[in-house]
Amino acid sequence: MNSKMSKLTRGLASVIAPLKKKEEQAAIKATQAYLSKELSDHFRIFGAELRINKPSKPGTIPLRMVGVLVVDYGKRRNLEVLVDASGKVVRVDDLRGAQPAYISEEIKEAREIAEQDSRVVRFAKMKGSFVSEFGPERASDNARRIGLRYAIVDKGRAGRVLAHAIVDLSARQLVHFDETPAEKKSR
Repeated sequence: MNSKMSKLTRGLASVIAPLKKKEEQAAIKATQAYLSKELSDHFRIFGAELRINKPSKPGTIPLRMVGVLVVDYGKRRNLEVLVDASGKVVRVDDLRGAQPAYISEEIKEAREIAEQDSRVVRFAKMKGSFVSEFGPERASDNARRIGLRYAIVDKGRAGRVLAHAIVDLSARQLVHFDETPAEKKSR
């Protein structure tokens, strides 16, 4: 079957092959080295993904690139760094206020920050309670904020939300907390 493939299709095979762990680590290392003087002391690398952009000329094989997503909490910005197959940084894009999806490490950090507050920890320790994250309204200063919803499911009844907390990961602090009206009435 390979004999029927065009030269262009055969050339694409190496470009679209899955990203290897070694490539991913090399791209992350190149990103860290390139941005070392530019990043604050509070940043997180979200990982690396294969990026294949449409070639500028039809009939040419696109370049294999690795995109590395960096969230710089201290400087309140998100960057995508493109690294070529040789491990060289070819472009850095500021995502201009775009907020990527939360990762589990961020949610864990947000919970640790929120649950240092006695109002929040009360709900976190309630029997049968659970926490889910949500995206709060975007901060005007592009701070990375995570909303936490504390809820409970009582036996034989529908679940109910007990409280909401919003954590600013850029400032590393709880910036908003409110109990739901139903919880205030039941006391």
